[in-house]
Amino acid sequence: MFAMAGKYPILCLILVTFLSACTADKPVEPKKPQPPVTIVKPKRPTLTPEQREELGFPPDLISKVELSAGSEAEPFFVSIEVPSENLKGEKGLEQDKLAGFSVRTKQADELISSFRAELRVKGYLIFKSQKSYGSLPDIVTVIKGKNSYDILKIQRTEAPNYRLDTNKIIKWLKEQQQLGTFVLTGAGPDWIEARFIKPPQNMKGFAKKVYAFAPDIRSQGPQTVDKLAERMKKTNGFDLMWD
Repeated sequence: MFAMAGKYPILCLILVTFLSACTADKPVEPKKPQPPVTIVKPKRPTLTPEQREELGFPPDLISKVELSAGSEAEPFFVSIEVPSENLKGEKGLEQDKLAGFSVRTKQADELISSFRAELRVKGYLIFKSQKSYGSLPDIVTVIKGKNSYDILKIQRTEAPNYRLDTNKIIKWLKEQQQLGTFVLTGAGPDWIEARFIKPPQNMKGFAKKVYAFAPDIRSQGPQTVDKLAERMKKTNGFDLMWD
């Protein structure tokens, strides 16, 4: 019985050695190479010959803006309400309408400044319609219009959280023109950019009005009226923004 007990450790040792040898001799399978990750950027729609004809903008106007921006013109659509055929009197449906063209550029302010007066005389408005805050090119758009407030109408700029529709925002801006004259150079659904033609004499007082009308501007950096006034002097303009 003792002899049998002594054999078990020896048998276990042999078995372990055998299994280790088998494991060591097993070839290691090479890792299969992973296919490279390909990022496909969606191709942006460019302004087609048919759309250029539909717009009716002078071809040289579009070409000059394209050349200065260094990018091809893209269609700019707005949503319009069309009458509904529903007999129940429900609201009309919205559909896209070609209203202008856009270009992408990292020199948006310079582009707008160089073309604004020339286009305004011809009945066109140029403005920044989308901001990328330096990471990507901004989008600059050209539309037909009489004055810069038409930009807000076509962009439907409003602040529902503050019960401000487009007309109320335009009314406030017109009132501020008595303190210092300015022109609108950009607008989106919830933001506005403006540049002074004649800055307000009391910039701090104007900054207080901006803070009161668009308090969410604090999220862009200036946390006090004094700092906002300093920034407006430096940029020769002001911004409005609502969350």
